[in-house]
Parts: sequence; structure tokens; C-alpha cells
Amino acid sequence: MRVALIGAGAIAQRHVAVLQGRDGVSVAAVCDTDAARASQLAARAGATAHTDWAAMLDGEALDAVFVCTPPGVHAPPAIAAFERGLAVYLEKPLARDADDGAAIVDAWRSSGAVCGVGYQWRSLDVVAELRALLGGAAPGMLVSRSFGHTESGRGDLHTESWFTDQRRSGGILYELGSHDVDLQIAIAGPVEWVQGTASTGTLALAGVEGARLDDAVSVVMRFASGGIGSLHVAWTEVQDPAVYSLDVQAPDAALLLQLDPAFHLTGRAGGREVDSTAAADPRESSIDRFLEAARAGDPSLVPCTPADALDTLCTLLACERAIQTGERVPVGS
Repeated sequence: MRVALIGAGAIAQRHVAVLQGRDGVSVAAVCDTDAARASQLAARAGATAHTDWAAMLDGEALDAVFVCTPPGVHAPPAIAAFERGLAVYLEKPLARDADDGAAIVDAWRSSGAVCGVGYQWRSLDVVAELRALLGGAAPGMLVSRSFGHTESGRGDLHTESWFTDQRRSGGILYELGSHDVDLQIAIAGPVEWVQGTASTGTLALAGVEGARLDDAVSVVMRFASGGIGSLHVAWTEVQDPAVYSLDVQAPDAALLLQLDPAFHLTGRAGGREVDSTAAADPRESSIDRFLEAARAGDPSLVPCTPADALDTLCTLLACERAIQTGERVPVGS
């Protein structure tokens, strides 16, 4: 299987490390608007370097494409890849606005192509176990904690980084918190409305002049099932190790899912003790399941489809509006 990457930043470098360890997979091409960065990653992967993704898609013999660009420019290369019949691994979030998200989903459905979106936690076997332990019962309460560090490889604290532009990146709500929003939706179902608040310059950005991003975010979500979810994101250099976890309370279950790096499920459900550890790191299992789906030509085999990711995007957009306005915001409004 010949794979190309569009975008050669920090996440693309991680994906290359995984792909290089997979039998029957070769990284054939790398594209980035920064020619030096494209060349550097291409040399590491034994691939050809490009600065024009459309020319790369037309000129290379490919089976799959990893789209690792900033979210505001996901749609054009993803849609072009679908039109060429290529399987696509699309980094999260799906897009930066609802129109792009819907366009990606429409093109994916029309093409019949395989597309997995990089919400990696959905690929965890312990997440599947958690859902099975609930036995179809709707959780009454879900609480996510995401207390993590800045990403030095992405240049989070540098003014020239795309990530520091809230309009382009969505900040930590989209980059860190969207994993938690997606996981809660995967477990509890669609969200009806949200409320939220955020602050700037209180944690990682304390004392940083001209800081434009939030570094503390809290969101409350009301699920259509009647349950309540909350998400607390702290962007801090002090918390070590980082904390990523999800508590799930249901009528006959009280479960704690420790995420990254442990991926460990504990608690009680159905009157018995639960203690399980994930068999694989989701950074690898999500890619492995995508490659399996691409080889089989079966779009249903990916852990997170574009349609799944669109539900998450619509919830994130509602959260963003709720933070801006201080109001309760219906999802999809």
C-alpha cells in the first residue's frame, strides 16, 4: 500500500513513525507548503517531496492519503482524494466550520471511499468494553479531565504558529477537548445543548504578552438520552504527568477510564469489579484499523467516520458559541 501525507508537521511525523513499522505499507510521498519541512520528512520516510498536493495526487501512484493540514484547510485535499478513489485518514477535528464539514461528509458518501477521522480513542478495545458493560443503559453523568501540556513540535507558544490563531485552530477546545467531546458522544449519543466558559492567560499563557488563546475551558453538555456530560480542559506546563480521564456513571455502573498513557478501565458494573488495560496504543490501533478498512475497501471498518466526526464538530461549534455568548446553545443551531 502506497501512502502519501499532506502536511508534514508534528502529527504527520508521528504517523510516519507508525506507518514505517507496518508490513506492506510504504510512505511514497510527502507534501507541505514549507518545502524544507516536506523534504526533511520525505527523506526520513524514503519518499518524494512535494509542495503542491493536487500535483502530488495527480502525479503519484497512491492507495491512501493522510491529511494532516490545519483543520480550516482539510476539505479541499480530502475531497480531491475521495474524487480520485483514495482512502483518506483525516486528522481531527473534521473541519473548522459546519459548511466544510458537511462538504467532506457529502463527498465521502458520494465516493464510497474509506475515510477514518483521527479521533483515536474510539479505536480502544477498553472503550468497546465500557460500552458493552453499560448494556445499552444511558449514562447519567460523564466527566472528562484533560490537563495537558503545550505541543512544542507544533510551536504552540510562538506567534507565527497557525495554532495560535483561534480562528484557524479553535484553540484547546478543538485540539485537546474535542477528543473528550467525541468520546462522550461515542458512549452517550448525540448532544442536545451545551453551556461553557473559558479563560485566557491563567495557566500555560500566564504572563505571555498578546496571548489570544484560552488556556482553561469548561463545558457542560446535555445528551438527548437525558444524561449530563462535562469537560474540563487545562492547558498547563506544570501538570506532570498529564491527566486525561473519563468518569462514567450509569444506573448499574461506575467506571473510570484512564487515558494516555495508561488506557486503563476500572470500576464496577453489573455487580462485578472491572480492571482492564488496552491491548494497543490508540495512536497505532486507529491507523491499523484504517489500513485494514482501506485494504478491504470497507468504509464501515474505521473507528470514526466523517459522519461521526461531523456530530462532534457540530457540538464543538455550539460549545464555542456558548463560550462566546454565555448562553445555552442548541447543537446544530
